[in-house]
Amino acid sequence: MPFRKPDPLLLPRIIISLAAACAVFCPGADTAAADGRIRVFFTSPGRDGAQTPDNPESALVRLIGSARKSFYGAFYDISSSRVAAALDKARRRGVDVRLVTEKDNFDNRQISLLIRAGVPVVPDRSRGLMHNKFAVVDGVCLWTGSYNTTGNCAYRNNNNAVLIESPELAAIYLSEFSEMFESKIFGNRKDANPFESVGKKYHVRIDDADINAYFSPDDNVERIIVQRIRKAERSIDFLAFSFTSDAIAAEMIERHRAGVAVRGVIEKRGSRSKESEFVKLKTEGIPVKIDRNRHAMHHKVIVIDDRLVITGSYNFSRNANRKNDENVLMIASPEVASAYMREFDRLYR
Repeated sequence: MPFRKPDPLLLPRIIISLAAACAVFCPGADTAAADGRIRVFFTSPGRDGAQTPDNPESALVRLIGSARKSFYGAFYDISSSRVAAALDKARRRGVDVRLVTEKDNFDNRQISLLIRAGVPVVPDRSRGLMHNKFAVVDGVCLWTGSYNTTGNCAYRNNNNAVLIESPELAAIYLSEFSEMFESKIFGNRKDANPFESVGKKYHVRIDDADINAYFSPDDNVERIIVQRIRKAERSIDFLAFSFTSDAIAAEMIERHRAGVAVRGVIEKRGSRSKESEFVKLKTEGIPVKIDRNRHAMHHKVIVIDDRLVITGSYNFSRNANRKNDENVLMIASPEVASAYMREFDRLYR
């Protein structure tokens, strides 16, 4: 069955007709950070955070359970039995479930079970990683963040996920999914159609939030992040699983020298390597800490001026910018930024 993008003319009618049932389409915990149609979820490594409503795995399982027509997911790894079972259950009730995954994880048990159950799964074909962690549900809801659909990412590692109700944003991500699932294009630095980039849409407005979506390696995300950091006036706070980008570190140092308050937490593994920016930032007097999670601090987050949140699958690294299939959201919203700053403060303390 060929992949079909949803008719954009139908999407407004879909969202209007289902407005009263929005909570069914984009379910979230009441305690999750919210800005209207934007909800944020964080892991709480340890027993207490195992299967709480705010845990990204629990939220994603509810989201899959709410799907009525389609669930299209691009996941670096799928080894969570809860997520796999929810996907199979959705397929059995008639939901069109389609998946893209990283080739190195293609033969794991849960993916094999889904394939045997009839779920089409496409592995990437590039020299880099298919490192995304996003899903589009019913052409209305977008799910993305740093959370991989694995037990480690749900219960041991620090992660975030964001769920957004927006047909426009869902359509942007659906186009990226189609490029991988249908056209089998991965690690693309050039558009399949030379005129395609002219019509690309990156920005949507949702309630009072401005959101930009970018994809690597197509969009040179590193350059865009540097430009956003350059505009910082008061503060830059970051959580980085991997930080080897000279350009991003250099701009943070420049803003620090200009009087902007820069702080960060970096995952301990690799932080002392020659490629890491940790020592360089510390040498400049920037208060950067090593995380204390004995497993992994897996966030890829920058908060600028307590207003702009940069999040997604994109590590601040050369490979993320040049080789991997990644996605980044830039959300201009004080409410969303406040939720991420609570997570930053918890890890920075």
